[in-house]
Amino acid sequence: MIRRVLEYPRLYAAALGARRRVRRLPPDLPLADAVAFGRALTWRGGRLRATQSTEEILWLLGLVQELRPATVVEIGTDEGGTLFLWTRVAGPDATLVAVDVRPLGLLGRWSTYAFVRRGLARARQRVELVMPVDSQSPATVERVRRLLGDRPVDFLFVDGDHSYDAVKRDYELWSPLVRHGGLIAFHDVKPDAPNDVPRFWSELKRSTATEECIAGDPSYGIGVVRVR
Repeated sequence: MIRRVLEYPRLYAAALGARRRVRRLPPDLPLADAVAFGRALTWRGGRLRATQSTEEILWLLGLVQELRPATVVEIGTDEGGTLFLWTRVAGPDATLVAVDVRPLGLLGRWSTYAFVRRGLARARQRVELVMPVDSQSPATVERVRRLLGDRPVDFLFVDGDHSYDAVKRDYELWSPLVRHGGLIAFHDVKPDAPNDVPRFWSELKRSTATEECIAGDPSYGIGVVRVR
């Protein structure tokens, strides 16, 4: 315990350096460069890492950029790689909410994890970290609804628990928050992905208009629903 406490100053110094590097990025940084930056950024005790294939995530970023969302909700944030990318395509005063089961750390919202991820916000954006929570709990949905001030969600990204029941439950609980014309995206929809997302995605495609991108090496697949 004493060793961990003594390590905090070094961890905070490293986190501050990472946050400063993010904040120095130009606002018009090309999206491909933003993807590369996020994957390369590491610091003592942390890193940003988007696991999607480059071609697939760039395809999705293009769609989200056209939308210029003012409200973004992400189910499954992990290290914050995609959260960083959403800040690059969201509106300058957007609210972005990250929902995940992972603890923020011993110091909660004052942990180095939270310090860096809240610092991903650009301009007048606001990043809210709702964790550790269960995305499949109505109480979590209500908590996020209050954070957004009952504004509808423009873009919802679902990349949490990949079991069939979980991804279906996430869709059923969170999709009603998305406005008409908004986007809902799923990761890992490729038919041979080693999880149950493709099963749910194939069912959704039979009843809903969808788009998808399965490309790159490796490829995992991203599927999108435009809410009508």
